[in-house]
Amino acid sequence: MADFGISPETGFLPDSPVLPVSAHASSRSQVNGAPNQAWHELAAQLPKLLLTGQYKRLLLSLPPYQFDTQLSTLDLEKEMRTLSYLGHAYLWHESQVSDRLPAHLAQAWVKVAAAVGRPPILSYPSYCLYNFSRLDASQPPYIGNVVMDQNFLGGADEDWFILIHVDIEARAAQAVRAIPDLLISATNDDGPGMKKGLREVHESLLRINTTMNRMPAYCDPYIYYTRVRPYIFGTKNNPALPGGLVYEGCFNNQPQFFRGETGAQSSIVPTLDGLLGVSHENDPLKEYLMEMRDYMVPAHRRFIEAVEQQSQVRTRVMENAKDRELTDLYNACVDELFRFRAKHLEYAASYIHKQALQANNSTVVGTGGTPFMEYLAKHRDETRLALHTV
Repeated sequence: MADFGISPETGFLPDSPVLPVSAHASSRSQVNGAPNQAWHELAAQLPKLLLTGQYKRLLLSLPPYQFDTQLSTLDLEKEMRTLSYLGHAYLWHESQVSDRLPAHLAQAWVKVAAAVGRPPILSYPSYCLYNFSRLDASQPPYIGNVVMDQNFLGGADEDWFILIHVDIEARAAQAVRAIPDLLISATNDDGPGMKKGLREVHESLLRINTTMNRMPAYCDPYIYYTRVRPYIFGTKNNPALPGGLVYEGCFNNQPQFFRGETGAQSSIVPTLDGLLGVSHENDPLKEYLMEMRDYMVPAHRRFIEAVEQQSQVRTRVMENAKDRELTDLYNACVDELFRFRAKHLEYAASYIHKQALQANNSTVVGTGGTPFMEYLAKHRDETRLALHTV
């Protein structure tokens, strides 16, 4: 699992030392006392500075960005997070959207994005996976033990929206660490081994769905729609940028089109789809799911592909249909995955679709630039089709 950048304890989240809460506020803007400290300090002050009207001036007054080829993976991801937040604040804070990013920011962002293997846009790894600290390093990164590192406007709703995702990632670790042995058990047609692995996956999914149900506790649909969501859009299929975005001094100054941040860029669900043999019809919706992998951590992307290529779980379940316990465990996993997608669709309806209708917004697209209600419903229904009946 280490070859894929995955921790048995934290799954796709980084398993690394974290700042104690007493040091968090004063040190979060620094990366190894970095030469780009001014950039990180500006990002740390976004919740204050975005309300001043001075943000763009301050951004352009920063000293030239210095790219350090010796940074660790974690520190490089922190650089990517800082540049992504600065970039999206530049793009989306003001009602008049610019179709050009100044070279001062664009060239730094493009260079760091290439180093982490993702497009220069805010994506799920920067928004969630590498955007929290633990209060107690000896305890798991669950809600109650995690705080946000970086915000746009800040506030409980923005924090809670992201921390729910962090907790889901942490709860998924139980399923992720069971996968290697489960793949081996399926290859060897080892019934007891498969049952053990599927129990782990099922328990993990139960905990994930419990966390998912907590979203409304501190994240209000109206606040999310008006104060959180606007900052995470991309430039592809975005009515505000029909001609794309020019990164000055990069890409031959040709407009670029990138998807915005979305939970579809998490590796959890595609990994479980691959493990359980949940298939999606070859159509534009599947093409979108595959495109989302370009926005994942490259090592995590390879893990998904390895699971898809090697998993014989569904085949073995079907071959051993007389083993009722095995079938029931498999179906229980698929059913919880279905419930997760169903809840996601429910939230999309209340947090986005309903809010857009109330705001008389006739061009409703997801932050990833898709007709999200259609996509989410189809992915949910295709999950239910994977249930095995005897």
